[in-house]
Amino acid sequence: MKIFLSYASQDRALAAAINRTLSHQDHDVFFDRDDLPPGEEFHNRIRQGIEQCDLFVFLISEHALDPASYTLSELEIAQKVIQRPHGRLLPVLLAPIAFARLPGFLKSVTVLETSGDVTAAVADAVHRIAQGRRRRHGYRLAIGIAAIALVAAGIWLALPDGTLPEERTGKDGAASDLVPAGMFGMGDGEYAPQREIFVDAFYIDRFEVTTGRYAKFLAATGSARPPEKWEAIDLAAAAELPVVGVDWNDAAAYCAWAGRRLPTEAEWEKAARGADRRMYPWGNESPSLLRANYVNTSSEAYDGGLHKVGSHPAGRSPYGTHDMAGNANEWVADWYAEGFRSGDMRNPKGPESGKARVIRGGGRFESADRIASARRWHGPPDLRSDDIGFRCAADGP
Repeated sequence: MKIFLSYASQDRALAAAINRTLSHQDHDVFFDRDDLPPGEEFHNRIRQGIEQCDLFVFLISEHALDPASYTLSELEIAQKVIQRPHGRLLPVLLAPIAFARLPGFLKSVTVLETSGDVTAAVADAVHRIAQGRRRRHGYRLAIGIAAIALVAAGIWLALPDGTLPEERTGKDGAASDLVPAGMFGMGDGEYAPQREIFVDAFYIDRFEVTTGRYAKFLAATGSARPPEKWEAIDLAAAAELPVVGVDWNDAAAYCAWAGRRLPTEAEWEKAARGADRRMYPWGNESPSLLRANYVNTSSEAYDGGLHKVGSHPAGRSPYGTHDMAGNANEWVADWYAEGFRSGDMRNPKGPESGKARVIRGGGRFESADRIASARRWHGPPDLRSDDIGFRCAADGP
């Protein structure tokens, strides 16, 4: 997307970090004003940038709301050219400010507030807005695509193999496995309500995101917060261990940077247990240390606590994904709720908001019954723990 980043000069350091992250996600960001000629030409270039942008991001601070700040002029231009702000305006609160003080245009949409990493939160919000734009664009083109599909269907049937690729590699080099579309039994009636769910085809990472891959993310963005105790990690020795000590926002930001997203709770559970209602990823047999890293008493995550991803091939799920029981707990996309909405049986995504995000998989400390695939956990989005990591997912074709 074309993004116009409006900020006060005093907030330039944070704006620069946001610019780097969004640019790395292949967005075209209007950020640096220093190379613009002064006078009327400067004003014309700014107006042109706002008129042509797909998304206007306004960083809210005391400096940005100062009557003498040029950001208010940019906001005035945006208000004139953006007739429908939903999906095109993203106000970001950098510090606590009374809602009544905000200009009316900013209050016309939800203001992004975060107590954690602002850069990561903005990256995640922009990623979601971009996804929404793509979905709406796809809907408008549906009739044309349907006509093309009729022709393509004949070609597809003529191919020797009309199946989707069973695996693909993400922008971060991580391998993902295909989970085909279809029904599966979610929950077990004991730890979670049991229901039949339909999930579209999707890809999910074969392994949990490793410290080695996360180190590349930190180096590329230059602004994301390192995980807890990161400075004490021997990256050469721990490169293949799952990264932990990250909160939900960190995980979502990484997946967006890598061109993917966090899996929904339904997607995660289907990838873990398949469609035959098995208790664990490998089947209904009791866990063993051959299949999973659990009941681990080591207090140091990166020194005996965690195992290298893929160390327990006997514990793979029906779709080939590793370590979905034990080793590291995993953040998923959904807000947590005790129950589920009636009728939400196709690609459920949980409630619209909440106080805690869902965690799945069970970690290295857990007992055998607590790493069952239907077990659910939850924690506030800013929770960081040395037994919580994540893996990414992506829509199928």
